[in-house]
Amino acid sequence: MQADPAAERALPAPAADAPPRPVAAAPGVARRPRAPQTGLTVASLIMLAGCGAADSGAPASAPSMTGVGGGPLPMPVTAGDNPVPAPVAVSPAPSASPANAPSVAPSPAPVPAAVQPFDLAAASRLLGQASFGATRTEVARTQAMGASAWVDEQLAMPRGQTMVEWLRAQGYEASSFATANTHANYAIWRSFLTRSDQLRQRMVYALSQIMVVSIPGITTPWPAFAAARFLDILDEHAFGRFRALLEAVTLSPAMGVYLSMRGSQKADATGRQPDENYAREVMQLFTVGLQVLDPDGTPRLVNGAPVDTYESDDVSGLARVFTGWDYVSGAGIDDTTPVRAITAMAHVAGRHETGAKSFLGVTIPTGTSGPASLAIALDTLVAHPNVGPFISRQLIQRLVCANPSPGYVGRVAAVFANNGAGVRGDLRAVLRALLLDPEARSPTSANGGGKLREPVLRFTQWARAFGVSSPSGRWALGSLSDPATRLGQSPLQSSSVFNFYRPGYVPPGTALAAAGLVSPEMQIATETSVAGYLNFMQTAIASTTTLAGADLRPDYTVWLPLAGDPVALVTELNLVLAANQLGAAALATVVSALAAMPAGTDAQRLNRVRAAVLLVMACPEYLVQK
Repeated sequence: MQADPAAERALPAPAADAPPRPVAAAPGVARRPRAPQTGLTVASLIMLAGCGAADSGAPASAPSMTGVGGGPLPMPVTAGDNPVPAPVAVSPAPSASPANAPSVAPSPAPVPAAVQPFDLAAASRLLGQASFGATRTEVARTQAMGASAWVDEQLAMPRGQTMVEWLRAQGYEASSFATANTHANYAIWRSFLTRSDQLRQRMVYALSQIMVVSIPGITTPWPAFAAARFLDILDEHAFGRFRALLEAVTLSPAMGVYLSMRGSQKADATGRQPDENYAREVMQLFTVGLQVLDPDGTPRLVNGAPVDTYESDDVSGLARVFTGWDYVSGAGIDDTTPVRAITAMAHVAGRHETGAKSFLGVTIPTGTSGPASLAIALDTLVAHPNVGPFISRQLIQRLVCANPSPGYVGRVAAVFANNGAGVRGDLRAVLRALLLDPEARSPTSANGGGKLREPVLRFTQWARAFGVSSPSGRWALGSLSDPATRLGQSPLQSSSVFNFYRPGYVPPGTALAAAGLVSPEMQIATETSVAGYLNFMQTAIASTTTLAGADLRPDYTVWLPLAGDPVALVTELNLVLAANQLGAAALATVVSALAAMPAGTDAQRLNRVRAAVLLVMACPEYLVQK
């Protein structure tokens, strides 16, 4: 996906781990004001408050569910007449900054432990952070094990079947699928909804939102295989070294096509220049970020202003490194099979810029080969002091909370810098530190703790909690990106390299903005997407055969014995889905609505369970993960 360098230099984007800030223009480059961004509106909040009737003391009406008792669906929730879509952010070229990298400050002192007792609610909360969802039995098992033992068990689990292997096993290597990409979604949902190595899969999803490619932007033969291989790379390196992950991502055909590094060549007399797209984004989004950071992730200020991490000359110098890479070639390798789409790109020496290349204070000497130049460049990026806090903060945001304290970021970043055995970038150690930190294990210890549950995670949690299966074994659920009729989000389907939302997004005109807090997921919470989520989940939850016309089927059998007791039913759902976050008023509202529903027959009891699930998943106290 080719970014427009001129546009990127014209509009500033927020730093990846800080609220939006003005970015100084490079000499001779004009800056335009930032386009307005939309947050969650009052109308959206009203629609979200599916159990807010308790505030008025009036009982809520239970939704009618399809397929049970012949009752029709209620009128779909509708959004405002003119919902404002979230804007597409573009990346600036950074202003001039000192070439010297920041020095490494001492690791922050550990904080006193204020950890929530590891009861059933705490176990459910851990699973909400580190898995795609769990059953009631899995919540109890995790509680019996303890947080540390559960994390260690997950870190030790072998990898399951890869996505490429699954695609092949399903017959998608047939020539008729050479240009299709829909079945990449099937492979993704199968992994996210069935594999037992849940922590690895959540890490894959988190990394896919930092090192972004998007299926619609993979314009190559066998795009589904290219996308699957990209996620397999994240899977392979999820618990490994960050340096190895970065190299594998850099040379993946999906990334090569998406950010146009594939085919980039040295300058020539016709005016051709190396493509700068990947060089810019690998710094801005994948490694060092826009601003020089202290070890705790806070921007370093000079004369009261942030300092840019790199300048336009660094982008140009690094772009010269990324020349000469293309699809693998050889006898029998062509577009009739997916080999090129799943094999790391190969270097073509004649296309590489062999002159000196300077960036971030490092100069690669004239005559250095392409592979050697790449190794020096990646070593330089990974060694930069910004990488630890920059990546650690984003991983915390994706798993635990939107606004981690500087101390939390600093503790995790210190493990990134040194895992205790002198190893930098050990993602296994980073994940363990991140999930077992006192701030992660206590829902109230952090200022502004918690985050909005993104739509994909709400959906996977429902699917895992209620045993969704695929009768055909194909997991034929496509993209859920349509905000009006589905979730408004789907894995590997973001509209740009900047992911579905920016890590530093601040909903304008909100209490969060006044408090200086960010809420990345709110960038995709619009009137349209809120209505779409509720309608889609109502249809999915009520499905009697397959999910919303797709090849997925939920199973509520183990919940039916609770249907006769609304209090017991809602109490268990509160635990499994919301880690007991629903307050007394919300619980009373849902119980009151369910009690008004008949439950004399099996069909009526099933309808009550489905209604209970939908009402809980519509509650604001569920939607905000603490």
